[in-house]
Amino acid sequence: MNFLDKKSTRSESVDTFPFSVSESGGISIAREAFLGMCRDYLARLREGLSKMTPTGEYGGVKFVRANSKIVDAVVGMVYFRTLEEHGLSPENPDMAVLAMGGYGRAELAPQSDVDILILCKRKTRVVKQAATTFIQLMWDVGFELGHSVESIVESESALAQHPDTKTALIESRWVCGSQRIARTVKGQISRIRRKDREAFLNRKIKDALTRYEKYGNSYQLVEPNIKMSPGGLRDYQSLGWFGMVASRGGGLKALRKKGLLLAGEERLLERAYNFLLKVRVELHNAAGTRQDHLTVRMQRVVSRRLGYGKKGGHLGVELFMKDYYTHTQTIFRITEDIIEELRFGSGADSLLGRKKVARDGKKLTVRINRPRLEKNPLYVFERQKEAGLKLDRAIKSRLATLLEADLAGPAETRRMRRLFPALFRDGLNNTLVLHAMQETGFLGRIIPEYNFLTCLKRYDLYHHYTADEHSFKVVRNLEVLAAPPAGRPDPLTRLYSEIPDKQVLFLAALLHDIGKIKGRGHAKKGALLARTILQRMSIKNEQIDTICFLIEHHLLMSHFSQRRDPADIDTLQVFCRKIKSRTNLKYLCLLTYADLKATSPLVWTEWKHDLLWALYLKAYEFMARREKHPDKFYKSRKRRILNAFPAGTARDSALRHLDLLPGRYLLTMQPANVKIHLKLLDQLAGQKAVVTAKRKKYFTEITFCTKDEPYRLSQLCGVLTVNDLNILDAYAFTRKDGSVIDIFHVEDLLAGASIDEERLAGIRRDLVSVLAEQKALLARVEDHVRKWKRKRDASIPVPLKVEFENDLSADFTIIDIFAPDAPGLLFKITWALSSEGLVISRARISTEANRAIDSFDVQERDGRKVTRAARLRKIRTRLEREIL
Repeated sequence: MNFLDKKSTRSESVDTFPFSVSESGGISIAREAFLGMCRDYLARLREGLSKMTPTGEYGGVKFVRANSKIVDAVVGMVYFRTLEEHGLSPENPDMAVLAMGGYGRAELAPQSDVDILILCKRKTRVVKQAATTFIQLMWDVGFELGHSVESIVESESALAQHPDTKTALIESRWVCGSQRIARTVKGQISRIRRKDREAFLNRKIKDALTRYEKYGNSYQLVEPNIKMSPGGLRDYQSLGWFGMVASRGGGLKALRKKGLLLAGEERLLERAYNFLLKVRVELHNAAGTRQDHLTVRMQRVVSRRLGYGKKGGHLGVELFMKDYYTHTQTIFRITEDIIEELRFGSGADSLLGRKKVARDGKKLTVRINRPRLEKNPLYVFERQKEAGLKLDRAIKSRLATLLEADLAGPAETRRMRRLFPALFRDGLNNTLVLHAMQETGFLGRIIPEYNFLTCLKRYDLYHHYTADEHSFKVVRNLEVLAAPPAGRPDPLTRLYSEIPDKQVLFLAALLHDIGKIKGRGHAKKGALLARTILQRMSIKNEQIDTICFLIEHHLLMSHFSQRRDPADIDTLQVFCRKIKSRTNLKYLCLLTYADLKATSPLVWTEWKHDLLWALYLKAYEFMARREKHPDKFYKSRKRRILNAFPAGTARDSALRHLDLLPGRYLLTMQPANVKIHLKLLDQLAGQKAVVTAKRKKYFTEITFCTKDEPYRLSQLCGVLTVNDLNILDAYAFTRKDGSVIDIFHVEDLLAGASIDEERLAGIRRDLVSVLAEQKALLARVEDHVRKWKRKRDASIPVPLKVEFENDLSADFTIIDIFAPDAPGLLFKITWALSSEGLVISRARISTEANRAIDSFDVQERDGRKVTRAARLRKIRTRLEREIL
């Protein structure tokens, strides 16, 4: 069994081994006095410890060791009290108390469990009773206790059968009691280690890899676990366990002696370990409980406790997490490299004493020639780009050393900057080279600004990666387009093949977020900063202009595709004027795709892919014909739709229909849509509403046909909401005869549910019911909100913001609403807008983690835009009241 698999409870200990008291109750009274003394003593010691903030280079380590010593002192007091109560001699007891787990390693955080093994020669009745008394007293003092009571024979059996027990005992530490018994178990451990060192090593490697897989092989989690996430305390402990396999010594020193840890890495690991301990101590103190999950709420709390404040446009919590990720990156990269060497190289043979570490051929080894390096400081990375292999750790270490010694001068830096852009002439192994250059310090030497970007992360739930890793992922996404996997062809792949200068695209990807080191408003700031960076390199002025243009506008296409209506001719004109050329459009489309996909695993969807590609096609077509007047553009679209209808009655009917609708209908709808709408209009006679649904590739398109009335769009949103449909997009078209065509793109919130004819009939019934009685809808929406209301972490507050845009469209006022995402939000917004007498023509729905970003094209009922300041203030006030 695992010695640490049992957490004791007070009642369990008493019921299992009851102790006796004297008739006068003397022991009980003395015991209470003793417990009071222990609690007071523990409180005084911990009060002194609380004043010892875990600051300084090794403050974290000092704190947990001091805390462990405090517990040792109380454990000793309780132990000797136990012996006294049971009449056992302190000189020759038959049991010992061993500290296990984190307590055994003397890294006890304030709220951690105290894991203890009571080891005895034999489990006699007296020993069992004494052990029960000891456990009871520890609980009464106030410890959260993990405990086990084992005999020497049982411990030897457990060591042979249970790997976890082996790890726990290897790290055990004698606290009090018989040292002879404690030495006995150490002897058992020594014998077992000699027999199955290789099996122990393989088990620990497997455990680490399983844990990596659970956490997505990333040290950059939004809410990391200090102990278990990649790069956390468990990785540091795993390195120590690997070192225990060595025939002599153990821990990090054994890894260094065997060549698995390189020069300087042990100190880096110790500093990172100390930092994580500081964070864990403050997290436990702040939470008042054993918590290792560094939630976004606690990140802000811990950063303040550790003295981080706002600086240089960055929040204190952002600077704290930058340091956190820097240290976890150190631990993770070293641990990952060593695991790879142990699995595929000769590292295991070295630890087991069979031979020295030798290179395995799975990583690139390059002979470092100093004269050649001085002439071409990047020749190793050029070789790596050709070979497509990771650099051997020894090579990376050598390069890092030479960078600070032989390549420290300004002339060498100028050579690096001159050679750097050529590495990005194509989509071959760019990300591999960037990672190697960052790890060796070359990237920071060439672009010093990148050192500030490294491990920097926005304080939100939307960005899952640090700024540097995000940028590398953007580069990687573009590389995939250069060599796409087999399968369904993506039009972006073809677009990538058409761009004239790959170097421009990859440098823009690398530098697109460089402005984040300056704080908010990073796009414009980044363009200015990038120009300074690029002017240091051997790159043409026209290339610099294009790269800086892409960086300044790298958010533009995402903004327009997700929050604006490209079917509005004025909107399309404004967008195309900003883009300037079809070549810029191609670059920007690819960069937008790569950027969105690299933000987090959940951000990029096929829906956003379709929105982006639709905007690209509309803009490309418009720019190809922009010498024409917009009216001619409308007429061209109208002819295309009419040509899909046979001449005669059908075409005449389609023409009358199109003449009754606004011009944006022509840019939005395809001939197939028009045919469906004409059929629905025919069915509307004698009915209040008709509805149809059509399954698309990534969503379902639901079309309603009704008569125009106040609150109509809000009613439709409510019906879809209570039927568990998430609205992605909405179009509202009102004909001059009062007929309304409302088109929704929706996704189903019920896993496995399909919008079949039966479900569509239910939506139709709900609509008829709502049209008859408005109050019924309000009650059902409230029920829906309660049904889907989920626990939200309010640690990163999302402020409500309402913005108006009146310069983009000649016909519509655009209202952008930024709000905390919540069930029923769209219904609340459309209800509020309708209550204000506004006509909603288009709704665009977008979500960034816990923040909803919704955009609405609205008009007054007389068809005018909303322009008066007092009217805009009134609308904002109404929205704020309805949403919050």
